[in-house]
Amino acid sequence: MTSGTSTPTETSPAAPPQPKSQDWRILLALFLLAGVVESQAFGHLGAFTPLFLQQLNVPAGQISTWTGILQSLGFVIGLPLLPLWGVWADRYSRKLIIVRSAYVEGVLFTLAAFSPNVYFLAVARLLTGFVFGNTGVMLAMLADVTPRQRLGLAVGIASASFPIGSSVGPLLGGLVAQHFGIRALLGLDGILSALVGITLTLAVREVPRISRTAGSAWRVLRAAAHDILATPSVARLFALYFLATYGLSLTTPFIPILLQRLDHGDPILLPSVIGATLTAAGVAMAVTTPLWGKAGDVFGRWRILPICLAAVAVAICGEGLAGALLPLQVAIVALGLFQGGITTTLIALLALLAPEERRASILNFSLLPSQLSWFLGPLTGAGLAVLSLRLPFFVCAGLLLVAAMMALALLRRSSVAADGAGAGVAEGAADGASAPA
Repeated sequence: MTSGTSTPTETSPAAPPQPKSQDWRILLALFLLAGVVESQAFGHLGAFTPLFLQQLNVPAGQISTWTGILQSLGFVIGLPLLPLWGVWADRYSRKLIIVRSAYVEGVLFTLAAFSPNVYFLAVARLLTGFVFGNTGVMLAMLADVTPRQRLGLAVGIASASFPIGSSVGPLLGGLVAQHFGIRALLGLDGILSALVGITLTLAVREVPRISRTAGSAWRVLRAAAHDILATPSVARLFALYFLATYGLSLTTPFIPILLQRLDHGDPILLPSVIGATLTAAGVAMAVTTPLWGKAGDVFGRWRILPICLAAVAVAICGEGLAGALLPLQVAIVALGLFQGGITTTLIALLALLAPEERRASILNFSLLPSQLSWFLGPLTGAGLAVLSLRLPFFVCAGLLLVAAMMALALLRRSSVAADGAGAGVAEGAADGASAPA
């Protein structure tokens, strides 16, 4: 044997094979299932809370106020914890953070089903704060294994879980509520959520990653905040995201109340009317959300964003102006055609901008504007609704138009019609353009 050549007996033991990453399509299907069940369950709470409050003997004059309060309660706990879930996911286990949400949902929907009064229901809604933080972690986990050229499509499909759940949930939920009652519906949601938790526990495979988050949680959060503020376009996206979601959160809790006021048919059929209307909007959103993701891949996300924002503003204004049930239903469905494009486009941009080692924490930070708006918006909307139920809709339309103008300003700032990365970031070249500075 020549020097440096080992005989078979001298060969060092081979390193153990590294586990393969989970197929991105399987992971996408699992997360899609989890998102559908979660969104349809929370959709039931949103759609039927005003009717449930009547069953809990809340005075008619307090229905809109309690609707806004209950919508905001979960964020009391959820907002402080929101950025920490991503840090804990990067440090300990992304899978653990994801399955935690499903199990908490099983508990809170069960408690809601057995609520004897509005205060017990408020406690159940407060637990919603422990559900937050799974979406960004799922997107980070998905982004790690998805081919770059498929990322926009994958994020669009994953984001479509909300509209899919919104499309299936209200119609089926309305039928269940009409025949078996709202309590039975919420109990069923609790069971399905727990089953999803078990499925994710058994089916999601988390591959140990070489790079782990180091330092204290607050130090990592400061680093993630620095990453966000270091790119001006990202900071502007955060402001735009807050403005858009704050506007939408002013109106969403009160759409069922407006539907009830304009429906002059048999009151027994009201749950089905609400469910069918929201289902139609959900179908529109479910179909178009992946298409907006793909359109962003092809035409540029900075171009798609102002289009969706302006269209949603027009639809919201139509809801506020509707004087009969049918025009209101048309405006609600029109909103669904464009709403999914806003979140899909923003999250895809931020996913491409985020450093891989802190992607989960930054993507959870990206949800902070949304969650903050969903805490403040329903409370503000409840105050506006005291003056007029239609006032939140007109304020929302104005905010969405301002957001659309901000998006147009970002587009004009870009030196090339751009997607996916700030100047000097490697992903920018891979995605074909540079983001605005």
